[in-house]
Amino acid sequence: MSSNEGDSVLSRWSRRKLEAKQEPVRVEQVSTSEAGVSPLEPIAEEVEAPPLTDADMPDIESLTEDSDFSGFMSSGVSDELRNLALRKLFRAPVFNIRDGLDEYDEDYTSFEKLGDIVTCDMKHQIEVQEQKLREALEAENAASDETELEDVESIEDEDEDGAVIAAEDDVKQPQQSVATVDDSPRPAARADDE
Repeated sequence: MSSNEGDSVLSRWSRRKLEAKQEPVRVEQVSTSEAGVSPLEPIAEEVEAPPLTDADMPDIESLTEDSDFSGFMSSGVSDELRNLALRKLFRAPVFNIRDGLDEYDEDYTSFEKLGDIVTCDMKHQIEVQEQKLREALEAENAASDETELEDVESIEDEDEDGAVIAAEDDVKQPQQSVATVDDSPRPAARADDE
């Protein structure tokens, strides 16, 4: 425990942090003889090579799957050239092995023909289409019945006004001609036939 038991955790932490900043960092100097370097020999500094550019890269068509593609990852290489190199790399057969365990590996665009088999879903679809067709025909019949009723009502309304009496006579005449009876005289029965 600390010497001041009344100190809070936060104050102790703050004090220790300040003490650590005030202490000088002790660096032990190693003599050149201990390091294995003679004092007359210059120390080889690592010099960074300039980044590779598009001009330094080989032709993409000349690359194989055994080629070194790490140069294309340099910061001086354009994104377009890098993408072309990566496409060439990932087209290699090494990267195109399918294990058959993925659902998306198979080609689901071609289906086997069912032949004469009619599935339950197909029957249901046929019934739904027939029902829709029936409803459409019923709606069409109802609409035509309504238009006929409106025509009859409009004729009756015009009849009350006296404007279309002649049109109704034309409509009634064909009905009367169909109902006419043949009133021609029939020949009398002969006595010989009896």
